[in-house]
Amino acid sequence: MNRADRAVADLPGMLTALRPALHAHAVRARQPDGMALPLGSTPGPRPTGLHLHQATRDGISYVGIELACPWDEARRLGALMHGRRVVDLGEAAVTSARHIAEQDAANSRTGLDEALLGHWDTSPFAYGVMETSEFELRADGTGWSLLAQPAGEYVTRLAWRCPEAGVLELRDENGLLSRHRYVVTTASVTSVGFEEPVEFGHQYAKSG
Repeated sequence: MNRADRAVADLPGMLTALRPALHAHAVRARQPDGMALPLGSTPGPRPTGLHLHQATRDGISYVGIELACPWDEARRLGALMHGRRVVDLGEAAVTSARHIAEQDAANSRTGLDEALLGHWDTSPFAYGVMETSEFELRADGTGWSLLAQPAGEYVTRLAWRCPEAGVLELRDENGLLSRHRYVVTTASVTSVGFEEPVEFGHQYAKSG
């Protein structure tokens, strides 16, 4: 199977992995000044084009996916994927942004714990609670968190690093700095536990 055929075959999995980031992007776009967006499902990603990049990492090609914008059909969004990992999501130009793919491919990830890359969700551990939270950490040191509660959903942009082993440092968009000691386990499901909660969550399962 060549690289193009593999990208097409992997597209359903990439779209599934992209859903949380697309939903968080929608919440941010539709909640001016940080106001809560009423709970509701964001339509799933609908691809309108693919771009296969020459850059690879660990034998996996970078794939750009152009998407119909769920809240504005006149617009297009762009996602850059490395397997099931979201590298970037934004305007349509992200789809073919070669420099982003090449930077990620060459990124030494100094100061970051690669075990934390991807999407994490409290839902598998949230039994009978009113709030759930999730977060996504990217290899460029950025990310986001989402808190869902009866009043609505709130998304916060983040910068992150690991100043020492087992410590996650988060800085939110207002400059607030927090540190969270953590342990990643891979028993029945890959999960991370925090001594100090992230968005009120102490235990998260990895979903991407």
